Amino acid sequence: MPVRTSVVIAAWNAQAYVAETVDSVLAQTEPADEVIVVDDGSTDATRQVLAGFGTRIVLAVQENRGQAAAVNHGLALARGALIGFCDADDLWTPRKLALQRTVLAQQPAAEAVFGRVQQFVSPDVPAALQARLRPAVETAAGELKQCMLIRREALNRGGPFDETLPATFFIAWLARAKQAGLVVAPLDEMVVRRRLHLANGGRLQTEAQNRQTLALSLAGDAP
Repeated sequence: MPVRTSVVIAAWNAQAYVAETVDSVLAQTEPADEVIVVDDGSTDATRQVLAGFGTRIVLAVQENRGQAAAVNHGLALARGALIGFCDADDLWTPRKLALQRTVLAQQPAAEAVFGRVQQFVSPDVPAALQARLRPAVETAAGELKQCMLIRREALNRGGPFDETLPATFFIAWLARAKQAGLVVAPLDEMVVRRRLHLANGGRLQTEAQNRQTLALSLAGDAP
């Protein structure tokens, strides 16, 4: 019997991309059992776009508290034994879940599997700015939450995401999880297409991300 799988997506002012993101998750060759999207107090049309998916998703709404809080909210609602994530502007490849479920089924000792990520400049970026966003490395192994499928018990062992670290909460969680013995299996297949655009969270929060990563490193928590 297939293992129940939940997907959590946090969305904030993502009206431009979130429909395509959700479509990519719903279009899996082996679909998830539930797709939970948490609207983190958006002030644009994100909520209306998500409402258009009807019962195909579980839509939760909260006041704006940041991505970590939104993801934690989604996890509190999730009922799956396997958990996946996607950012509201990225895309899953069609066989992501099928490939990663197979790895976990074939390797019972593995607790999480990470696939590869392909970065692409969003087509809506003005031509004059596309070169500035073009990545030095297009495809790489990705220890990003959207590249991961994880067993729920292993996710819980790492503890909740730290809501005081809006830019680096997953880095901090992964460091704790590895220190606690997380068993990771690599997958040499592309599972996520990461959209690069002018409003990427990492781009907007570069200073905060650098500061938080340094603090984690000094505290011995960086992976």
